[in-house]
Amino acid sequence: MGLHDRLPSKDTLVHLRDESTKRLNAQGNLVGRSFNEARLVASLAVGLLLVGFLLVAQMRGHATFTGSLERQSDQNLAIIIQQLTAENNVLRSEIVRLQMRLLEASQATEDRTQVLNEAARELNSVSVIAGLERAAGPGVSVSIADPERVLLPQDFVRVVHELRSGGAEAVSVNGVRVTATSGFASRNGRIELDGTMLAPGYTVIAIGEPVSLAQSLELPGGLKTTLATFPGVVVEVATDDELTVPAGTTAGFTFGTPVEDE
Repeated sequence: MGLHDRLPSKDTLVHLRDESTKRLNAQGNLVGRSFNEARLVASLAVGLLLVGFLLVAQMRGHATFTGSLERQSDQNLAIIIQQLTAENNVLRSEIVRLQMRLLEASQATEDRTQVLNEAARELNSVSVIAGLERAAGPGVSVSIADPERVLLPQDFVRVVHELRSGGAEAVSVNGVRVTATSGFASRNGRIELDGTMLAPGYTVIAIGEPVSLAQSLELPGGLKTTLATFPGVVVEVATDDELTVPAGTTAGFTFGTPVEDE
């Protein structure tokens, strides 16, 4: 067999070439598709990474910005609260101070008013007892008849003393007020009270609790009984719900002067 017989024919060579070309084209297409797919996947991956980065960055930026705003708001709010609290404390202190001053002023006013009222009542009581003020109220009226003029100044002193012991707050004889400095005297057989001559047919007015005053004179063996033993003397005691005694004269000091307590 010769060399010519072992060589492939022309048609076979052409067929082999065509097959090889087809395979190369198929492999090239496959490689191209694989490359395109890889590039697309890579692009998608890179895009996803970029989108994720942007989202994370945005979220972090938003969180940071929001946190900054919140922290700034909290700080401002804290400052405002501190200022309001300080102002509120100042106002509360001022209110308490003013309330204390008002309370002190009110208390001082009440104390002064109470002291003045008590002083006025005490002065009025002392003035009435001293005979410097006119007095009115319930009491007794004592009528003493002495046609023989046998009564002496000391008898009238005893009458006034008994009435005082019975609780008399004010006493007058024939319209003359008996004061702390009053005195009875006798002149030309007549009775005087503080220089005023008393006409017979004496009337003694005493302001106080009527029953007690009457009992002070009408007790068995008391002053009324004693006076009734004198010739012609008649003593009558009558209670009354409204009697009046005049004010006495103001006593003057010749040798003595009032001394204030230190």
